[in-house]
Amino acid sequence: MKRRIGGSVLGLGASLLGASLAAGAASAAPKGPTLIVRDLPAQVRLAPGESVQIILSTNVTTGYSWHAEGGCCAKGTDRAVARVSKGRYTAPEAMGMVGVPGTTTWTVTALRAGKTAITIVTRPPGADNTMQDEEVGTLTVIVQRP
Repeated sequence: MKRRIGGSVLGLGASLLGASLAAGAASAAPKGPTLIVRDLPAQVRLAPGESVQIILSTNVTTGYSWHAEGGCCAKGTDRAVARVSKGRYTAPEAMGMVGVPGTTTWTVTALRAGKTAITIVTRPPGADNTMQDEEVGTLTVIVQRP
């Protein structure tokens, strides 16, 4: 089940996992993303194995690059709470039009109980360090105990 999110707080996590198991699902984790986030900041609650996709409008013609920064470790521990994929850019459907934005998608997969934050930033062309990064927004991920 996918849900599109354009708000700030989401709490689906364990209830979806429980529904899948009650329906006789073969595995403990649903296949594919559980949630889709299109606006930041946002907060999601997941069970281990569930995932959320962050899908943002991006325009590579500006020369800026988009990155998911930090967020893979729980505060106060070295154990990863979630895994974040590399951003995957999808070109716009309106081919041939200069300056039309596409989208970049990151998948965040819950690994174990804890809380973490994934911050999306843009980096100007030619920047050698992160001092010039501009924050786009943050997704707070709360992974509940199974």
